[in-house]
This record gives sequence, structure tokens and C-alpha cells, in this order.
Amino acid sequence: MAVEGKNRSLIYLLLVAVVLFWGVNVVMMKYLTRFYPPLALAPIRLGLATCVLIPAVFSRYGFVIPSREALLPVCGAALFSVFLHHATLAAGVAVTSGSHAALILGLNPLATSLLAGFVREKLSTMKMLGIVLGFSGVLLIASGKSQGTASLYGDIIMFSSMFVVSVGYLFIKKSTVYLPTLVVTAYTHILGTAGLIVLGLCENSVWVYEGAGNLQPVAVLLFSSFINTALGAVLWNTGIKQVGASITSMFSNGIPVAGVLASAFFLHEQLTLSHFAALFLVVAGVSAGTGIVDFEFLKRKGQE
Repeated sequence: MAVEGKNRSLIYLLLVAVVLFWGVNVVMMKYLTRFYPPLALAPIRLGLATCVLIPAVFSRYGFVIPSREALLPVCGAALFSVFLHHATLAAGVAVTSGSHAALILGLNPLATSLLAGFVREKLSTMKMLGIVLGFSGVLLIASGKSQGTASLYGDIIMFSSMFVVSVGYLFIKKSTVYLPTLVVTAYTHILGTAGLIVLGLCENSVWVYEGAGNLQPVAVLLFSSFINTALGAVLWNTGIKQVGASITSMFSNGIPVAGVLASAFFLHEQLTLSHFAALFLVVAGVSAGTGIVDFEFLKRKGQE
């Protein structure tokens, strides 16, 4: 059934809120690495988020046991979209700037579309154009002179984080054939968090730095975990269910914009012309590569 009127407007507002949450989340994680080692921050954040997701999802669906067919894609989604993504995300933001991290993560819809294209269909001209534009934007900032906390090493880790979560989305899509989306979300967070805890125990002799218990870092940690991660995932999945994946994906273009601006405002990172040029290329690339903007239609209209 189509969503109309006020309900559709409400969904759009919620999706805008998620975009802001996820854009600012990069800045929050960058801030939190001052108080937590990266591989301690990841399991702490995901553990808190999972504690919110489990009762919310299970109260709606009850205790759902995955079928044998669902188990492999659920484990794949947990490995790529939670465990590897959040481990590299926390490690990456610790050694590069917030603006670079936001721009690189902004390639996620394009990478997801590219991987899906390899699986289902040949790459179209528009997807190839999107790939060239989007990745050119990242190369523009990665190859330039590093400023502040930005580094090529950190940019490479962030790119890995972006890519593995794109792979994870393919497993999530396969998982939702057998299970409701929110049940998949809960199980992937449970499995991924368990893996992150084991990794953290192996890697960290110290889990918190001085000042981690102060009001501000605690508040940022809770907001990042409960609102950005847990609530953000629920609202995004709700948007996909109510208005469809194609419309929901349109809002993802705002994530790098929100992240870059938040990095400048909260972290006082200096934005140069190359940052704005890269932002334009990333947004244009995602728009072309995912079909958010029908450039062929615009071309035909201009010829009429």
C-alpha cells in the first residue's frame, strides 16, 4: 500500500534525521578515539546498540530461529557489515580527518550499486560514469597534501571500511529473503559484536583512556550508540519498507555533506577547495551510478 500525505512527509523527515545522525557520527567517533582505543571503541559502541536492538526487535517478532538457508547469508552480513566494517571504521577515523572519512564513506551507495551490478547485470554507461566521478573525488583528497589529522594510511583504512560494508549489504539483501529486515539487523549485530569483543580482548591491554568517564565523552558515546547506530538502523529500514529502497537511497547523498560540514564545525578542520571539489564529485558520482538522477532523461529533455 502506498504511503501518502503526512505519513510520507514524516518518513522523509525521519530519513533526513538519519542522514544527519550518520554524518555527525563520523565526527563523534573521531572525538571518542581520544578516550578509547579504536578496537575497544568498536565493541563498546556496537554492544550498547545491540542492547537496544534486541528487545525492540524481539518484542515485535518474538524469538526467531534462522533457517539453515538463512544462516550463511546472516553470518556473511555479520562478518562484513558489522565486524569488519566497524573494526576498520574505528581504526580509520583514529588516523585520518573527519572530513576525509565522511567523503570516503559517502561512496558506499556507489560501491553497493557497482557490486550488485557485477552480480546481476552488465555495467551501464551511467554506472561507469558514476564510478569515475565518485572515485575521482576520493583520489583528489587522498592524493593531496595531508592537513591536520588526515593521512593516506587512514584514508586507505576508511576505504576498506566503506567497501566491506557494501559487500555486507549484498548478504543482508540475501538474508531478508528468509527473515524480516529488523530480525536480520538484530542477529548481525549480535554476531558482529561478539566478534568485536573477542578481537578487543586480544588486542587491547587498556580499554579506556583518562577522561573517558567524564560527562561529555559518556554522552557522546551513548548518543552515537543508541541514536546514531541503533535508532538510525531501525529508521533507515523503516524508510526502505515504507517508501522503497530507491527513494530511501536518495537521502544517502546527504551523508558526506553532513559529515564534512560537521567536521569543520565540531572538529575545526579546515576545508579547502579540494574538499568541496571532492564532495561535488562524490555526490555527482553516487547520483549517476545509483540512478538517483536520471541524466539520460535530462539529456533527452534538453534535446526536445
